[in-house]
Amino acid sequence: MAGEKSGTKPEKPGGLGMEKDPPAPVEAAPRSKRMAYICWNDGASNFVEPGWEWFTCWRCGSLVYTA
Repeated sequence: MAGEKSGTKPEKPGGLGMEKDPPAPVEAAPRSKRMAYICWNDGASNFVEPGWEWFTCWRCGSLVYTA
């Protein structure tokens, strides 16, 4: 851990987790492809894009790695 920068986002794809999976804009649209992950810090469900390797929890802001 020595020499690592703290307080910066990882360089891999990721972003802010969502509390709820937003509904599809059209009734006949295919299902969402988002993944549901649980935050290690507070147990909140977060919906994230399938290619993301990290996200920040919508409730507590903790950084969570998916891979």
